[in-house]
Amino acid sequence: MRAKIVFVSGFATGYVLGSRAGRARYEQIAAAARAFARNPKVASTTGHLQHQASEALATAKDKAVGAIGDRLQERRPSWLPGGGGARTYEGEATVAADGWPAGSNGHVGP
Repeated sequence: MRAKIVFVSGFATGYVLGSRAGRARYEQIAAAARAFARNPKVASTTGHLQHQASEALATAKDKAVGAIGDRLQERRPSWLPGGGGARTYEGEATVAADGWPAGSNGHVGP
């Protein structure tokens, strides 16, 4: 209950102070933020950080794809396409080397 009262009182205080500041103060804050973003040093640092982040993301993606791909290939069921030679599926139908199941007459392949 105490947390709820603190939250409501904080919200009310922020609302009142924000209302008193008005549109003019909002425009002043927005203009300061735009000026900060246009600063050449800030723009340069932002571009550098974006480049580093994209490289790190690409490296992490490549590592994850490699690790997951190897694991999935090891655990690939024989009945999936490319899964190996002729095998039986649950003891009933034969599966061809290309992964397609046998027809009702036992014929394998196209």
